[in-house]
Amino acid sequence: MKPHQILLMLLAVFVLLLGIMLIFPEEGIKITDNFSLQFKTYKEFFSEKESVDITDIIEDTEVTEDTIVFVEPEVLDSAYIDSVLVVYKPVPIGVDSVRQYLEFPAGNRDLLDTIFAVLANLKNTNDLIRILHYGDSQIEVDRMTSYIRYKLQAAFGGSGPGFLPAEQVFGFKQPMVMSSSDNWHRYTIFPRKDSIIDHKRFGILGNFYSFTAYEPPDSLLVDSSFSVLDESLFNKKEPQTAWLKFENSPVAFDNVRKYTQAKMFFGYNKSDFNLKVFANEQEISNKNIRKTDYLSVESWDFGSSPQEVSFEFSGTDSPEIYGFTFDGYRGVAVDNIPVRGSSGLFFARMDLRLMQQMYQNLNVKLIILQFGGNRVPYDSTNIVGYKNYFGHQIKLLQSITNNVPIIVIGPGDMSQKVKDNYETHENLETVRNMVRLAALENNCAFWDMYEAMGGRNSMASWVFHDPPLASKDFIHFTPNGARIVAQMFYNALIYEYNSSLN
Repeated sequence: MKPHQILLMLLAVFVLLLGIMLIFPEEGIKITDNFSLQFKTYKEFFSEKESVDITDIIEDTEVTEDTIVFVEPEVLDSAYIDSVLVVYKPVPIGVDSVRQYLEFPAGNRDLLDTIFAVLANLKNTNDLIRILHYGDSQIEVDRMTSYIRYKLQAAFGGSGPGFLPAEQVFGFKQPMVMSSSDNWHRYTIFPRKDSIIDHKRFGILGNFYSFTAYEPPDSLLVDSSFSVLDESLFNKKEPQTAWLKFENSPVAFDNVRKYTQAKMFFGYNKSDFNLKVFANEQEISNKNIRKTDYLSVESWDFGSSPQEVSFEFSGTDSPEIYGFTFDGYRGVAVDNIPVRGSSGLFFARMDLRLMQQMYQNLNVKLIILQFGGNRVPYDSTNIVGYKNYFGHQIKLLQSITNNVPIIVIGPGDMSQKVKDNYETHENLETVRNMVRLAALENNCAFWDMYEAMGGRNSMASWVFHDPPLASKDFIHFTPNGARIVAQMFYNALIYEYNSSLN
């Protein structure tokens, strides 16, 4: 074929394609309910798709661990002296620029004053307080929580990773490296409760562990000769042994590795069991623990921070183990509580009395709820219903914590592929709006993560940033991205703290 013939053929193809672009419907041609033909329109081909510029976000939030200096505990001049309270004005904590402020119901900015007053006075009271960070898979591997914990402990004191389950079900290495014998059983409230469990006792993490398989109470055995048979004749059990190990993570912040005490929350074991505790492979406790039908707590002091702590159990019936705390003696403990796949609607399905007892024992002063993302992929027919259900969970938490302040963090941007572009999911803003309303209607503060990260169609900029700030699922942050978002949230929180001191 001669050159001019090749040129004419290419021009003909171009004209044909241009013609198809001009007449092809923008919504495509539907072939079946699940399949349609798509073709770039003239407008799409010749218009440049604008990406969201996140340069300012990144520049404002670049920080490394060594730029933060921990404040050693100190007693301030103002305190209770001869039973008289000497009033003082705390020094504001340094904060970078705030990109996205907290929102409050009807502008009620004193909603968080109770937690701020506790934080301001921690160096006088020497209390240990807790902040619980509940969320979906967006906060797994201690994402976001690790940075929030780091900054708060740097500013107000405290150390350690906080509250942890008996096992790390997905094998994550943060905030601690956890290992165990292979005979542990995990029972959880979400996504569904195991049918064998005849109660709602799942603790504040939404699960419990047992080294013997759970057995619901048997009905008393009756025959025609005896009114009641002795169950012990039929329930001879062999003792079981099991172990758990918690080791410092090499990738965790330094403050996480400086815990000096631990507690185990457990209960409802049908018989006695033995528990040995080892710090750095040295036995520090060997105790026989009686059977219980209530929440119990065992605690241990280490004096100095161990590199690892191990627990060895032995008995015929395991207690329900709701989790362990690893903390300093005073300051702030911040707990990471991810519930993969959840939309935050599981609290009402648990034993609220047990949760209340645990919240009181742990001295919880603030709860952060970060949900909504798992509701986005579903159709929008009952999103208002989701708002009401989520609001109901908030009310339950308020009722069992004596109205501890709650901050709700909305979902971040989530992209779906539309032809050759990544665009914000069609339900995202509607779900964000419903989460926001649920928070504000129930007297909670709200932080808009979606707007903080750039708003509509911003996720693609996070994914394609160098280095990536979000993963290729266009949903979850990378560790770098999570730290940036966490810093923006922390800045908004500390801005309100500083404002409350004026």
